[in-house]
Amino acid sequence: MRIAFVAHHGSLHTQRWAAFFADRGHEVDVVTCGDGEAPIAAYRIHDLGTPPFGKAGYLLRMHAARRVVRRLRPDVVHAHYVTSYGLIGLATGARPLVVTAHGSDLLIAAQNPVFRFVIKRVLRSSALVTVPSPEMRDVVRDLVGPELEVSIFQYGVDSERLEVVESEERSNLKPGRAVRIVSARPLERVYRTDALLDGLAVLAERRGDWDCVLFGDGPERVGLERQAELLGLADRVSFRGDRPGAEVERGLAQADIYASFSESDGASIALLEAMALGALPIVSDIPASRAWIRDGDNGILAAIDAHEIADGLERAMAMNRARVAEANREIVRERADRERNLSRFEERLESLVASVEGGPPPG
Repeated sequence: MRIAFVAHHGSLHTQRWAAFFADRGHEVDVVTCGDGEAPIAAYRIHDLGTPPFGKAGYLLRMHAARRVVRRLRPDVVHAHYVTSYGLIGLATGARPLVVTAHGSDLLIAAQNPVFRFVIKRVLRSSALVTVPSPEMRDVVRDLVGPELEVSIFQYGVDSERLEVVESEERSNLKPGRAVRIVSARPLERVYRTDALLDGLAVLAERRGDWDCVLFGDGPERVGLERQAELLGLADRVSFRGDRPGAEVERGLAQADIYASFSESDGASIALLEAMALGALPIVSDIPASRAWIRDGDNGILAAIDAHEIADGLERAMAMNRARVAEANREIVRERADRERNLSRFEERLESLVASVEGGPPPG
C-alpha cells in the first residue's frame, strides 16, 4: 500500500506507526507541520512548517498539504487527531480517509462549538475512525450517528521489549529503598498533577518511606514546582522534565507505583507502559482507567481528591506488587501488544483499500 500519514512527526507514536508500516514493505510518507527531522530513513517526511497562530494556523497549511498528497497519490490517508491533522487530512481531498482519535481531540475539543463543527465534518468524511476506548466510540456516535464505522483500537506498546527492560532495571534495585512513585504525563491542567501533589502532602503527614519522580513538561510546571515547595515536598518530589523515551521507561521500571490523575483520557500509553514495566498503577476513577484497572485487583482507582489519593497510595503500598505486575503483563500481552495490534490494523487498511474501486488486493 501507499500510505500517507497526516500527523505530528514530533510524536514518538507517529514515528512508530510510520516505521512499522515501512518495515512491513509499504510505501510510507508522513505529512507534518513541524518536527520533520527523520530519526530513521525508512519513510519519507514532508514538513509543511510549524503553523503560526496556534490551532488556527493549521488552516494555513491545508493548501500545501493538498498539493503534497495529490503528488503522492496514496492508496489511503491516515490522519492522527480529529482536530488539526484531521482537518488537514480532510482538506487534501484524498480518499479513503482514516482518522485516529487519541483522547482530548474528542473528549475535550468537542465541547467547543467551533471545534465541534470541524470534528463532525472530519468524522463524516472518514471511511474509518479508530478510537482507543468504548467511551470515545460513544462520543463519535453521539456526534455523527451510528452509521459511521468506528473501531476500538489500542495502538499498544512493545510488551516483549519492555519486559526485558523491567527485568534489567529491577535486578539492580537496592533492597529496603524508599517506595518509588512515578508519574509520566504532560504537566497540563487536564492531567491534575496538582491533585497528586496535594495527595502526596497528605501522605507525607502519615508516613515518610517514599519519594516521587515526575517525568514530563508543560505550561503548569512552574506553578507545580512552587506548589511542591509550599507543601514541603521539594526534597521528596523530583521534576525531571521531558526526557527521552528510553529514560522514562527505565524510570517506570524502577517504580513501585505509577500515578496518574487525568480528568479525561483515551487509553493512556503511559499507563500501558507502566503496566508492562511492573509498576503498580493508581489512576483516576474515569472510564478510560476502568477499561484497564480493576480496583484492588490489578491496581487502584481513586477520586481526584487529596485524601482519596493518599488513601489510594497507602492501599497500593500494601498490595503485592509482584503479583499485580505479573497480572498486568498478561493483560498488556493480550490486549495492548503493539506488534499484534498494528498487524490487525494493517489487515483492516488492506481490506479498506481493496474495497475502493481500483484498489490493490490485500497482501
